[in-house]
Amino acid sequence: MDLSLFIQGNTKLALYLPLFLLGASLGSFYFNLSYRILDLYYTQKRKTYKGLSRLKELLISPSHCENCGQNIPSIYLIPIFGYLFTRGKCKHCGYIIPLIYPIGEILFGLVAILVFQASNNMLLSFTCLALTGHLIISISTDATHFSLDYENLIWILLWGSIANYLLMNQFPGLEDLYVILGFGGFYALLYFFYPRGIGLGDVLFAPCFAFLCGHPWWMLFLNASYIPAVVLSLAFRKRDQKITNTPIPMGVYFCLGLFITYSCKILFTYYHILETESIPIYE
Repeated sequence: MDLSLFIQGNTKLALYLPLFLLGASLGSFYFNLSYRILDLYYTQKRKTYKGLSRLKELLISPSHCENCGQNIPSIYLIPIFGYLFTRGKCKHCGYIIPLIYPIGEILFGLVAILVFQASNNMLLSFTCLALTGHLIISISTDATHFSLDYENLIWILLWGSIANYLLMNQFPGLEDLYVILGFGGFYALLYFFYPRGIGLGDVLFAPCFAFLCGHPWWMLFLNASYIPAVVLSLAFRKRDQKITNTPIPMGVYFCLGLFITYSCKILFTYYHILETESIPIYE
């Protein structure tokens, strides 16, 4: 066996394993944060917890079972393995733990590794994890209550802007300003003339997401958002229900579109996938 290859392989393992665990831990944090936001802001608890007490309950209070409220022992909080240790059930009430938790933790771990593998940039890897985490929060609130938290949009803009700078090493240009103004004007008019077909959250989120994608990536964002929205809405709507009367949580699909677009931007930047001579992406 070639000693250099052996050392190189072990070095990668020593780096990727803690990186995967970091990603999985952040995934566990953001999925738990999503649950707590739904619990504290969209139930009767919003009247019980206010101000600092709500913030403390949101960020500091021990993790507990979603059903019985019993605190979860530390060993069961280990990402992925905690689910295996509990066999997917609460030890006190038998509540079935949603499978999305371990799956989400694995996906976050993979995002951490894949972004670092492509970029060799630990900061970009962490930034993409944070951006993905806040997209998960918007997905959970919109999918559950057709509501998008405006406070969360600030964090998405922050982490998305940092990721853009790390990817392209440049600040937004005039073309990106045209993108947000164009999207903002279009969605504002749509909301004004057809308020039943679009929510105020969509009017704010869509232009900001398009701005983060930039030019010409906003075209991919638009298609990656609306194609799944239309296809899945047609597939899962009631038989006697028209597509125009089917409520669609567009915030979910905007987040999906933004995630897909950033994934493609990373592939293009570091692997030159999608690059063509006739369509320059970056000049």
